[in-house]
Amino acid sequence: MALSTWADALQQNPNAKTVLTAFVVVAALAFTYRLLTTSQANSQLPVWAPLEIGLTRHLLPRRGRGYRLLSALRRKDGSLFGLTSKHQMLIDPPQVDRLMAHSASSISSAPVQYTIATRVFGCTHSPAVEEQFYASCEELTAPVGKLFLNDAAATAALGRADIPQQVQSFVSFSSDPEHMKLWERSANLKVTTTADGVQKVEADFQSLVRDFGACIAIPQLYGRDFLERYPQVLSDLWKFDNDLFPLMMIGIPRWAPLKIVKDGVAAQSRIHAGLEGLYRRVGQYQKGQPIDFDADMSDISDVVVSRHNTYEKYGWPIRQQGELELGLLWGQNANTQPVVFWLLTYVYSKPDLLKQLREETSPYLTMSETTPRELVALDIAGVGKGCQLLKACVFETYRLVNDVTSLRHVSRPITHTEGGLKHELAANTFLSALLSLANHDPSVYSDPESFDPTRFLEQSASTGKPAARYGKLKPWGAGAAMCKGRTFAEKEIMSLAVAIMSMWDIAPASSKWELPERVPGTGVQKPVKDIRVVITRRQ
Repeated sequence: MALSTWADALQQNPNAKTVLTAFVVVAALAFTYRLLTTSQANSQLPVWAPLEIGLTRHLLPRRGRGYRLLSALRRKDGSLFGLTSKHQMLIDPPQVDRLMAHSASSISSAPVQYTIATRVFGCTHSPAVEEQFYASCEELTAPVGKLFLNDAAATAALGRADIPQQVQSFVSFSSDPEHMKLWERSANLKVTTTADGVQKVEADFQSLVRDFGACIAIPQLYGRDFLERYPQVLSDLWKFDNDLFPLMMIGIPRWAPLKIVKDGVAAQSRIHAGLEGLYRRVGQYQKGQPIDFDADMSDISDVVVSRHNTYEKYGWPIRQQGELELGLLWGQNANTQPVVFWLLTYVYSKPDLLKQLREETSPYLTMSETTPRELVALDIAGVGKGCQLLKACVFETYRLVNDVTSLRHVSRPITHTEGGLKHELAANTFLSALLSLANHDPSVYSDPESFDPTRFLEQSASTGKPAARYGKLKPWGAGAAMCKGRTFAEKEIMSLAVAIMSMWDIAPASSKWELPERVPGTGVQKPVKDIRVVITRRQ
């Protein structure tokens, strides 16, 4: 699971006093934890661990006083950092692969998943729920991998989304919310017409792209009726992701008398209710019973059907099905849609690169002969195989904006050797691999703050042509529990980018492109403010 926290916000104001103050707070929390805890087993991730991750991510690349303090207080040497034995952070990529190669019986993601399900996603915590979770976890996850990891299945799902048809209305040139597409309603649209009759739309780019992607992806899981019946799910999901998720992750209680918490919990509760209603209708559909609202359930995915059957098998109450399902809805959208926004922003801000990408992708598009031109067909499989420069642009976007941390629970004692060092990782502790630390390291990537997709292009030995390679990049986590949706997500990112580039010209509303500063998100960094752009139909 990719995590970013409040502590990462130090990157926006990295003065020593702030860093040291925050560090002392975490150190005090860790010390208090050590005083108050005994040998009593606790398989939940400590609430201070995300803060420790964020501070370490901030301090380590800056070899100043904060780094020296962190090094002085750490319990181990080598690639392991941590203030307590309960939570250790791994910072060396080669060591990540070695440690994550241990069997699931030694290193497991399930306790981390349960922590996030109950602490963040709002699933009711009780001994009975915990037992149900561990008993059903693998069966609930398996169908997700079948759809989102399988190349053919992911391609087919995106084909059913009919991206060519949808992208024609990326903007509808309507000022009336009643006539806008759902994804346009949050983008603060302003429609104008030039003297020569050319229509233009000024819009908040992140909001538009993010919601467009979500409107493509969500029906591939939950069917079209879910979005039509609950259009507010988009705004609720982003409020939960932006406001509530980081607070819950560090243990802020749901009853905290803060407006940001109250509004976030209200949004989360509406999502729970929407998903609960969906799974009730799925059960009715499966059993041949009358369906609430006479809803059309014919296009729900096999993933949802399989998960419903597993929920039924293990006796999950319908309310808790809705609570737990928020994790899947969030996982499908929270990181993928912001990456689409950043990719398009980087590409459109570089006209020469945009021209190259349009030339590279044109063999995989079928455009109409009409005026204005329309995208008729998109070869999704061909784009994935043939558009290596585009794929390298996706990798470079991952490098710049992803904050990836793989979290695992150490279920059995592990001995880790590293050079002349020997580390004993005790059972019932946690290990975090900070996989994005190297992404901005100039010793790993030259000129690391510039957008240069060619750094991921290598000459293929078999074809002699440039081929995009991940290299040292690890955008999906590490080990057997890495992201189950990575194949679908990457195909979605590339397909949406190709479709939008083929149909639309996009320019900054100001005189030139000014990329906003990035701030921490819950896995992908966010712009400090949205970008106003002007969109016209490509001639």
